[in-house]
Amino acid sequence: MGKVSCGYGVATWNLMPVEDLIEARIQLAPLLSGTLNLQLSEPYVVRADARILPQEYGKAEGVKLQRCLIRDPDGHFHKAIITRPESHEMDNVYHGPAHFEVMGVIHFCKTWNLRIGDEIEVQVEGDDAWWHSAIGGNDI
Repeated sequence: MGKVSCGYGVATWNLMPVEDLIEARIQLAPLLSGTLNLQLSEPYVVRADARILPQEYGKAEGVKLQRCLIRDPDGHFHKAIITRPESHEMDNVYHGPAHFEVMGVIHFCKTWNLRIGDEIEVQVEGDDAWWHSAIGGNDI
């Protein structure tokens, strides 16, 4: 479970230049810019299904990408991608490891009318059957 939280407002600008790489590496498109920020009850180390390397990202650090499913208010699961800058697992200067920044093919907050503090179920570390069982964009 995660609680909807505030972000820093920089994920959109930081990830826009590499959205095509994220789509190709996770095989989910078309992604919408921006992330849903979720505060977790305990730290989670992202198990990267893919990575964006620092030289591809134009930053001093890479970004870990992990497939996840999130449950909408009606109980349906949707494909999503956890995007985690590597530094967020090393210290608590930014969000820290007890926080997910999630992107997908819909704008989760607007589509589901989410508010700060709303709880969202997040599933991680499933197999291909688990991934394909959820609602999502065009698998590429």
